[in-house]
Amino acid sequence: MSKKKKSKFFYIFWTIILLFIIGNVVAYFLMKAEKPIEVQTDTVQKRDITEIVTANGKIQPVTYVKISSEVSGEIIQLPVSEGQMVHKGDLLFSVKPDLYIASSNSA
Repeated sequence: MSKKKKSKFFYIFWTIILLFIIGNVVAYFLMKAEKPIEVQTDTVQKRDITEIVTANGKIQPVTYVKISSEVSGEIIQLPVSEGQMVHKGDLLFSVKPDLYIASSNSA
C-alpha cells in the first residue's frame, strides 16, 4: 500500500471509531435521561375542604391559678364559665354578704 492510501485509510478508520464512540455516549445519556413525570390538571373550583384530625394529647393552661375567697358564704352570682378567658379585674363570682356582715357586726 502506498503511503497516501495508508493515511487515507488511517483517517477513515479513526473517524468511524470516533463516530461510533460519540454515538454510544449520546445514546447512553439519552437512555439514562429521566422520563418526565405525568401530571393531571383540573380547572379551579370553589368547594369546601373538610379535614378531621384525631389526636391524643394533654391540654394544659398557660397559667394555673387557684382561687379562694377571703370570706365564706353562698355564691349568688357566677358570670364566668369554666374554661372561659378572663382578664385582670373581671368579676369571677359574688358571695351573699349576709354571713360576713353579721360576723363583722358582732366583732
